[in-house]
Amino acid sequence: MTDRAAGGGDRAGREPAGAERRLRGLAASPGVAAGAAWRVGTVEHAAHSGDAAAELARARAALKRAGDELTALADRLRADGAAEQADIVETGVLMAADPALDAAVEASIARGSPAPQAIIEATDQLADTLAAIDDPMLALRADDVRSLGRRAASERVAPSGPGPFVLVAQDLGPADVAELDERVAGIALAAGGPSAHAAVIARGLGLPMVVGVGAPLLELADGTPLAVDGDRGDAVVDPRDPPPARRRAAAVASGPAVTRDGLRVRILANAAGPAEVRVALAAGAEGVGLLRTELAFLDAAAWPDEAAHRRMLEPVLALLAGRTATVRVLDFGGDKTPPFLRDTTARGIALLLDHPGALAAQLQAIGTADGVRVLLPLVRDAADVEAVRAHTQAPLGAMIETAAAAARADEIAAVSDFLSIGTNDLTADVLGTDRFAPGTVATHDPRVLARIAAVAHAAQAHGRVLEVCGEAASDPRMIPLLVGLGVGELSVGAARVAATHAAVRALEGAAQLARTALAAKDAGGGAATR
Repeated sequence: MTDRAAGGGDRAGREPAGAERRLRGLAASPGVAAGAAWRVGTVEHAAHSGDAAAELARARAALKRAGDELTALADRLRADGAAEQADIVETGVLMAADPALDAAVEASIARGSPAPQAIIEATDQLADTLAAIDDPMLALRADDVRSLGRRAASERVAPSGPGPFVLVAQDLGPADVAELDERVAGIALAAGGPSAHAAVIARGLGLPMVVGVGAPLLELADGTPLAVDGDRGDAVVDPRDPPPARRRAAAVASGPAVTRDGLRVRILANAAGPAEVRVALAAGAEGVGLLRTELAFLDAAAWPDEAAHRRMLEPVLALLAGRTATVRVLDFGGDKTPPFLRDTTARGIALLLDHPGALAAQLQAIGTADGVRVLLPLVRDAADVEAVRAHTQAPLGAMIETAAAAARADEIAAVSDFLSIGTNDLTADVLGTDRFAPGTVATHDPRVLARIAAVAHAAQAHGRVLEVCGEAASDPRMIPLLVGLGVGELSVGAARVAATHAAVRALEGAAQLARTALAAKDAGGGAATR
């Protein structure tokens, strides 16, 4: 990987800054960050020296240097207690010494390629072979191999200036992310996937990251103002209202989250794997309110079996050790459709009920350990919950994500153990908007608040806990309203745990704020902060 300096934001020869542009991608690591775009790519390589033996020695030395760098990086991560990230990075050391890779480099040099080009050609060849194998775990290694090639073939130059920067690249390997310094506030990739190893490292570091943004991202000039929204999956060019510049130093919450007038709210975390859980717990989360199990299987060639689910779940449950672990069953469909379901139109629990064997495999893997509860996505009615209850003894929660489900909240609450509101989908459904469209999510609109209030009333009537796990759970405008309406759990991105905790503890009179917002005529009058 080569780092192109982005200090002063030289935009000569480029189009001037214009109106805000939102580039849609996929969320890979939660949080929001902004800074100057810092583009990362490969350098132009010198011509072949004419001495094949010398080029081969040069290539081997470069691969050894890359392996040594990765060894040192893994050692540092392990010393910092990041054993999972260290293990991921360390696989690059084995790749650097792989005899098959050495043979491919030698063959490329024999064809006339200089050492750097031969390394790139050989690692690309190996990566393509891995990516073609019908095994998601091996496919993940493809990005790691390409990252090794870039590292060995290129010189590395840090960006100049104090930052903050948003790193922009085609793709990255895990080591590229692990060694970023504190000036990098976020990452935006043209390619990549949310389950890639680079995303695992980003989540562990609390770095907001979006992937799959596409070629327009790579056309940005160094220094272009850029924001990344790792919750929605957007990269925003020339943002009108960029979020405050942030560094990676993590705030830590202490003690329970209780409002000034005595309302107790549990702060939980949204996560897709152990790295996010580790960050969230360190920041003061009381557990996980939404474990997104589907992100581990977005590239799967078939429904995951029980063993695959266990491999995904066990590291997370081990970290939680009896704390709340809310495991959402596979929420496939829509923007989260793996290749084998490409032609499906069903989503959420409806899709799983159409494939009972797949649902049974996941429920069996989840089990009934202390603290574990199961969350059902896009519940339509009480029958959905009852159909699943026949196959598990774990506590069952229903996600209310549509206006129709909110209207049936009382009957759904009667057969559920807890309720959870997915505010992103609910807001879009109530207002008739596209949840992925540019613009602010107007969850504070009185029409949406009325649905949330109805769900809260149903939960209270049946003695059920009500959780919110959508974007609104960490929105400073919405936290007072949600707490005032009776929401007892807020599940947020790992990087937002401490800030949400602090926002709750600063609250007073939330119930009155909620009543005022419900009575407002429109979203302009309904927004309230405290």
